[in-house]
Amino acid sequence: MEELFEFIGYSFIVVLIYWLVKDSLRMWVIISSCLLYVAYYDIESFLILTTSSLSTFYFLRNQKKYNYIALYVILALVSLFVFYKMKTTYDQGVFKAALPLGLSFYLFRLIHFAIESFKSNTQKYSAQDFFAFMFYLPVITIGPLIRIGEWLKEVKRKRWDPQLFSGGLERILYGCVKIVIMGNYLFTVRLGYLISDISINNKWLAAYLECISYAGNSYMQFAGYSDIAIGFSMLFGIRILENFNFPFLASNINDFWKRWHISLSQWCRDYIFTPIASYTRLPWMAVIASMLVLGLWHELSPRYVIWASFHGIGIVIWNLYSKYFKNQYPGFLGKVYDGFSMLLTFNFVVVSFAWIKEDSVWDSVQVFKTLLGLG
Repeated sequence: MEELFEFIGYSFIVVLIYWLVKDSLRMWVIISSCLLYVAYYDIESFLILTTSSLSTFYFLRNQKKYNYIALYVILALVSLFVFYKMKTTYDQGVFKAALPLGLSFYLFRLIHFAIESFKSNTQKYSAQDFFAFMFYLPVITIGPLIRIGEWLKEVKRKRWDPQLFSGGLERILYGCVKIVIMGNYLFTVRLGYLISDISINNKWLAAYLECISYAGNSYMQFAGYSDIAIGFSMLFGIRILENFNFPFLASNINDFWKRWHISLSQWCRDYIFTPIASYTRLPWMAVIASMLVLGLWHELSPRYVIWASFHGIGIVIWNLYSKYFKNQYPGFLGKVYDGFSMLLTFNFVVVSFAWIKEDSVWDSVQVFKTLLGLG
């Protein structure tokens, strides 16, 4: 929590300076403040961020003339991402090494820029546009995954707007409430006490509530940090995309992934699902591949491979079901079906977190054995 409140305090100072300087200097205030923040907290991440960004921009300047350069840049960025993910996961066989600050987000933004460059969609962006995009303080550590084209449109429209500023303050407050009160206190501490009290007499209910505790806290943490990022962006007069949209109210698993970590889901849709589906004509393969990338983005480990496959298979089954069954139930039956579908999706998602909340696949199997009444 100390790092969170330090980030908030630091960002408020940056916001004040941002609005005091003239307009031509405002993006440089954000860029320099972002570099200072990353350098202070993690010098390794600072070196990776600056070196990879400078190298990517330098090599892609010639992309229009030499198209293959973009492919080499994409391969290099993916290799760098995989290296650090593997180093973090398998350092001396245990979970010891810490992932460089914000690496998962800024490397995926670089990969996005390189792919768009390969498609000749980035020639119009200047050096200032690129570095402002890469060193944008609100999203540097926890997202959302912004896209350069959409983001620059908002930057060009930025202005002082008291209503937008007020809305940004509210989002920051909501984010803090989600993280501190809802996530840390209610889902972790209070629900943890309840689980401890009932675990002796009812192992099944305890195992189920542990899944709810993990899922609820994960959502509150991710959504809370996204709210803070969105809020501070609004304080800068810039709107960025929403990252969560009440995912646990989803009516099916496909709908869930349109509501959960929206920016990452859309990234995987555009750069994994669409190319594979177009090339193979096998949507189910594209779904599985997209979910595997999404899972391994979090961590390169067997438990995340299983978790991602679990969701991928769920999406494939749902797509097949919705293709052959239209589910047009009138009146009361329609409401019953909608309620059942929402409840089924909720439990599917919550139980799936058993694959990643434990330290090993074997421990996760024990949780499933308990939930299935086999433990």
